[in-house]
Amino acid sequence: MNSPTTFDLANSYRAFFKDPEWPLKTTIGGFINYTALGAFLFNPAFTPICFVLWALSTGYLLRTLRGSAAGDLEKLPQWNDWLDLIISGLSWLSIAAGFFFFALSLFAMSLLLGAGFDISHISKPNFLVWSEATFLGLFFIGLAQNFFLMVLMANFAEEERMAAGFAWRKTLNRIAKAPLELATVWLAGSALTVIALTIPPMTLIGALFTPFCYFLAQIISARMIGQTWAYINRTEKS
Repeated sequence: MNSPTTFDLANSYRAFFKDPEWPLKTTIGGFINYTALGAFLFNPAFTPICFVLWALSTGYLLRTLRGSAAGDLEKLPQWNDWLDLIISGLSWLSIAAGFFFFALSLFAMSLLLGAGFDISHISKPNFLVWSEATFLGLFFIGLAQNFFLMVLMANFAEEERMAAGFAWRKTLNRIAKAPLELATVWLAGSALTVIALTIPPMTLIGALFTPFCYFLAQIISARMIGQTWAYINRTEKS
């Protein structure tokens, strides 16, 4: 069976612009991200408000992913039921935070080992080995976590319940059934995100539009993930 991943990726771009309201809907999400970033930079005491705003945009991404997985590609979801978006977004952010703290705990453990064996100082002969092992280990663990979270996010968006965010066995089974398709979508989405965060800031005017470009990249990535998730669902039923 030929994989429709390439078709799905192309369709994510083409169908995206069929919605006449796509500029307004993406601008709303970009403005939310812009406000959250501006509030945090203005005063870190506004962090709780920032998390609510991030949860709002994350909830919209989950709704977009869910819609594309259901085959709704002609239109982006509406910005309504904002409380539902916040609750959904906060639920997912709390799950993703667990993975972040796991990586942080590994970094802390490496620091403790370095201090315990007295190799954490640059003058020590084994410092280079220890520092490179720590960096590379955390780098590849971070990549693996990011890929796993992408698949887990699709499952969470589809089932709309907290337990779906801990369905690690199902997530691993999905990865085993379609590793190429999922890896392709993950790499494409990651590339879009990197471009959105690096190209616009090269100019002063572009830097102002970075939050909007970032949200646009997230929306397209969510649609690609949703279509790939729908493809895996079809292969399981066939």
